[in-house]
Amino acid sequence: MLKVIVEQVPWLYACCDTLITAADVASASRFQNEHRRQEHLAWRRIVRRELGRDIVIEYNDVGAPVVNVENTYISVAHGGECVAVAISDSAVGVDIESLERDFSRAASRFMHDDEVALSSDRCWAAMVWTAKEAMYKLYGRRGVELKDDLRIMSYDAATQRLECQLLNAERSVVDISFHEGDIVVATAHFV
Repeated sequence: MLKVIVEQVPWLYACCDTLITAADVASASRFQNEHRRQEHLAWRRIVRRELGRDIVIEYNDVGAPVVNVENTYISVAHGGECVAVAISDSAVGVDIESLERDFSRAASRFMHDDEVALSSDRCWAAMVWTAKEAMYKLYGRRGVELKDDLRIMSYDAATQRLECQLLNAERSVVDISFHEGDIVVATAHFV
């Protein structure tokens, strides 16, 4: 089971929103920036709507959110005006980015020449960036370098699927999707 939910961040929550808990508000209050607080509440609201209001959301050793539901894994991302939540029965990673951001200018810092050569799509640099960010979350290790440690091995344009690998670890796949035309979403999972 793999479910990916992408939603716009509501910038105002009703005081009577029954999915937002006191723990969520307390967790969001650690952010100084109002935008970040709202993103935080948005993804927590999605997780509670999908898995139940009473679940416990904590963080693992690398700072990724985890839930107290057996065989249930989550990954969250926020970018621009949207949040993405991936829920799966196995390890998962998700990332989301606006296509308004110009990833091509920084591509040499996160892409090898053989990765650049895999596609001429105008969104390719954004797709690789989000794929590598999702892979980073999937593998759950600190100190991983996007360019040197995470590699895109192949890309199937028809299915929008990339085959990837962290160093010499097991391979993973990343599914790319587009949301409302200007958001790219990458979901990483093991094959």
